[in-house]
Amino acid sequence: MNNFEKTRNKKVSEIIISLKVVYILLCIVSVVSNNGLTLEIKNIIIMYAGTCIISLLIIIYFSWVYYYRKDYINNSPKLIDIIETIFLVVIFVVAVVSTGAQASYYKLVSIFIVLIGAIQFGKNYSIALAVVSSLSILFIDIVASSPNMKLLSKYFENDLVLISALFMTAFILGMYVDTERQHSKELKELVNKDELTGLYNHRYFQDYLQNNLEDAQKQNKQVSLLFMDIDYFKNYNDINGHQSGDLLLKQIGKILKDSIRENDVVARYGGEEFAAILPNTDEENAIEIGEKIRSAIQNTEFVGQENQPNKNITISIGVSSYPTRAISKHQLINTADDALYRAKSFNKNRVESYHSVLDDLCKRMDIKEDTIKSLKTFINMINLKDRYTYGHTERVVIYVKWFAQMLKLKEEDQAQIQIAAYLHDIGKLEIPEEVLNKKGRLTNTEFQMFKDHPEVGVGLIQNIKPFESFVPLIKYHHERYDGGGYPDGLKGQEIPYLARMLTIADSFDAMTSNRPYNVRKSHEEGIEELRLNAGLQFDPELVEIFIEMLEKYKENF
Repeated sequence: MNNFEKTRNKKVSEIIISLKVVYILLCIVSVVSNNGLTLEIKNIIIMYAGTCIISLLIIIYFSWVYYYRKDYINNSPKLIDIIETIFLVVIFVVAVVSTGAQASYYKLVSIFIVLIGAIQFGKNYSIALAVVSSLSILFIDIVASSPNMKLLSKYFENDLVLISALFMTAFILGMYVDTERQHSKELKELVNKDELTGLYNHRYFQDYLQNNLEDAQKQNKQVSLLFMDIDYFKNYNDINGHQSGDLLLKQIGKILKDSIRENDVVARYGGEEFAAILPNTDEENAIEIGEKIRSAIQNTEFVGQENQPNKNITISIGVSSYPTRAISKHQLINTADDALYRAKSFNKNRVESYHSVLDDLCKRMDIKEDTIKSLKTFINMINLKDRYTYGHTERVVIYVKWFAQMLKLKEEDQAQIQIAAYLHDIGKLEIPEEVLNKKGRLTNTEFQMFKDHPEVGVGLIQNIKPFESFVPLIKYHHERYDGGGYPDGLKGQEIPYLARMLTIADSFDAMTSNRPYNVRKSHEEGIEELRLNAGLQFDPELVEIFIEMLEKYKENF
């Protein structure tokens, strides 16, 4: 519920409570003023004692209303609302009977019952209350007038006017309230919906996720989040035009709505990105829903899909869950986003759940929690500044993991090279964002910034004791096997073994990824480039083993 709706409900509640206060006070005053003049002293004492008891009960009632139901606004009455209404009607009947029955001037207070019902629940409920109030008035008239029925006709005409006023008030005010609520609902839909796709928008997504997480925390339940991104959407837009792109977004939106469950919410997060909130859902079930969505989109025929790099329209999906993978809304969004980028980094058209490889690696190397936080801070800074560098880092980590397994390195060395892969480009934090993402030719000064990033990276971590062993890998991952690299011009076996491995993985991903300043090569072209530069830029023996590794894991790309 947004702030506007909360404020509105609070104001409506204040009006309803005020009406109830005035109504009940009128009923009490009517009883006291009418009977206090005619009763004997003894009876007056008894009456006032009863009035005090009633007043105490009324105070308790209003305390309950104020503290527990002041923001309790529903479109339809619940059992507690009906019981409360019966209580108000009974007070009305007692007041009328106590002040002259059919001759009572306080029948007019019945208008308050209708007003309260109309404002609280609209036309149907207020008309029902008008019927109950009218029947109560007529019943009192009939019972009080018997056996002398001539008295009935004396008050009946006046009561018919009152009853007509009750129904007119119920109908007109109730209809106005219904119209206002419908209009408010439609405005809310407009505010919360994305105009193009008809899905919920980013604003609603944030509010709904926050409310779900609060409920999940109270009820000890799980909430899962899917982050989804259409693969190669820019390519589709460029070839087929923006109108076709908009139509594709609408079609994808419909598939997403049809693929989720009744209580799930899917939103357009921005551009070609979508998000689905899955209440009371664990990670395993969320992955199943993600696979259902991915499969539905892959198996749908879209206009212009033959022009896509993979000859199809596909979607990549990242999954994270609260509280198993994240303990806050911000962390849940970040982890789902990380999982999405992992899915997009490897072949796309896949569902990836969030898993902190970094946490596992640091535990294996017995790195302390504070140091892990420092490492994650560096990575998050890269992530915020340059999405390419972050995605590139994630892919290089996977490459060196497989590479190290292929070489059967010691477990400690396997962990070390993977953590070094996470850290190898942190020196780019010192490069301005406009230079990092520049599409044109770099100036000599800008190129020097890139050449300096290994030493800058070393400067960032060299004073963190647990990171000391990573310094050679970060510093020398741009050295060449023939001695033509930087920063120290090392050659051959002078370059640390793990750094030579990292150089191959880093270069291969750089060649086969979309970059602002480079034309993307296919995997086959990347392999050919590795072989052409074996013995020049790369260790020739390691190149062949890396290519064997690529062949072994080709289904993962």
